[in-house]
Amino acid sequence: MKRLAIAVLVGCSSGSSVPVELPSPEPPAPWGLPITGGTLLITRDGKQAVIGDPDRDRVVIVNLADETAESIELGEGSGPGRVVEDGAGRIHVALRDSGELLTRTGTTNQQRRAVCAEPRGLAWDAATDLVHVACATGELVSLPAAGGEPVRVLHLSRDLRDVIVRDAGLVVTTFHTAELITLDAQGAIVTRVQPPITRRLEFTGGCVVAPCILLTEDDGKVDAIPTVAWRTIALPDGRLVMSHQRKLERELDLFGGGYGGSCGHGPVESAITVVTPGELPRAVAPFIEGALPVDLAVSPSGFSLAFVAAGNQTVQVISTASLATPDDDECGTFDRARVTIDNDYLGAPTSVAYTPAGDLVTYYPEFPALVIRTDGVPRTVRLPGDLGYDSGRALFHQQAGVGVACASCHPEGRDDGQVWAFRDLGPRRTQSLAGGILERAPYHWAGDMADLATLMENVFSQRMSGGDLSRSQRLSLGPWLDRIPAPSGVTVDVAMAQRGQVLYRSEATQCTTCHAGPLRTNNMLVNVGTGGAFKVPSLVGVGARAPFLHDGCAQTLLDRFGTCGGGDLHGRTSHLTPADLADLVAYLESI
Repeated sequence: MKRLAIAVLVGCSSGSSVPVELPSPEPPAPWGLPITGGTLLITRDGKQAVIGDPDRDRVVIVNLADETAESIELGEGSGPGRVVEDGAGRIHVALRDSGELLTRTGTTNQQRRAVCAEPRGLAWDAATDLVHVACATGELVSLPAAGGEPVRVLHLSRDLRDVIVRDAGLVVTTFHTAELITLDAQGAIVTRVQPPITRRLEFTGGCVVAPCILLTEDDGKVDAIPTVAWRTIALPDGRLVMSHQRKLERELDLFGGGYGGSCGHGPVESAITVVTPGELPRAVAPFIEGALPVDLAVSPSGFSLAFVAAGNQTVQVISTASLATPDDDECGTFDRARVTIDNDYLGAPTSVAYTPAGDLVTYYPEFPALVIRTDGVPRTVRLPGDLGYDSGRALFHQQAGVGVACASCHPEGRDDGQVWAFRDLGPRRTQSLAGGILERAPYHWAGDMADLATLMENVFSQRMSGGDLSRSQRLSLGPWLDRIPAPSGVTVDVAMAQRGQVLYRSEATQCTTCHAGPLRTNNMLVNVGTGGAFKVPSLVGVGARAPFLHDGCAQTLLDRFGTCGGGDLHGRTSHLTPADLADLVAYLESI
């Protein structure tokens, strides 16, 4: 415990004061997890709200008639996420951290079934009475709703997000790349598509208020590419709606306001994509104002859509008729006239849902509370449990001056899988913050940030125009981030991974010269022939971090051993056969 010297008058004959050391208060323990969104369900009969509360490792069931609530404690490390209801009224919850599916029948009976390392998406299939689980580790697992072992496990690709039952098959999304994978009834992949790339105006200088004169040599526009698909749902008419982000492919500065740009927003914007059956995805006009579009819900009539923008702590509602508006505004201007915006000032909302009667329900985990809006009039339902707040967690999700939050590029405390172009540095791939961040200083690829306080001042306060940081924010962010685990490894072939481990540890390859210890890094700056001296990254969870290397030149781990990997300066692997390299990659995927 730190101690603070405070002068206290102590009674003695001389009447002098004697400094006495009193203990200073310890900072509070870190609270809460990165926002994932989409953990609220209203049952079909409209009687209950079911809430996955990952911050408290519990499920809360609220009786909407009398507003009483039951808290179901799941135990530390459960991490409840998506929630679905099946035809028999059973409630199914994806437990992201424990790798299980929780099934609750009635008021007392519940079972937990092991599914995969990190279950994310859930859907109930009425035709087969199966619950489909999409996993971050790449599996799509189908289980009987009533209980029992999986009847099918498909291995698709890492980073799966949501799963939606559609016609006789399924649609599965990916998180970082916002891809939509359509499967037929047998589980075969039919199509893989992404939201379209849009165009945005971008200027090199001299422009204060848009629109203005183009100052670039070309048409003054840059691509806005789809990324980070937070939530995808189906509308009653069969269309899919994805709430996601876009990255503007423009050059970033390193100095004050360096992440700002033309048209009044930064390099990441919130976006909506609609997919009509039989058609390609279509970009919709930007109706979401604010960072982190983590959830959305459609009204039972199908007339309204509600979006959560956790970065500015609002819920925004548009008519589904507005989805016909094309994204043809080159500045990405927010159309405020068509949107109802609500801020209940209870912290950052994470989830929304509609009741069968059309009431809009919003979940606020910090308070904790539900806010129920009937014809626009709100009432607050207090949930069991104490106020939950962490200054570092709040800062991480807080929208800064250029319209982005830390979580915009580091969703769920990890990374966005993007390579950014910096004016004075060149390309830099976003690094993950998960997996023991406090033991990985110095920070950035160049190792130029000695500690997190320096990094926060440079990136949040200056580049993101976030303003001055409080003492609480400086002290809290590191310990809060340090609790986020690295992504789970994937082992498809145990024998291959074991052979790869032998190669990894051998003196011949010298992998452990730099990638040793619990975090698989020595935290040193090393020139491995990839364009300069760069910080040795941790390899824990590396399989989930494609593309690889500081400039993202390796699309796969096997590519890292190709022409852009630095050759024998980057470990000694030129003597390895293709089979050896496959084994080594299998081991790296498993870490």
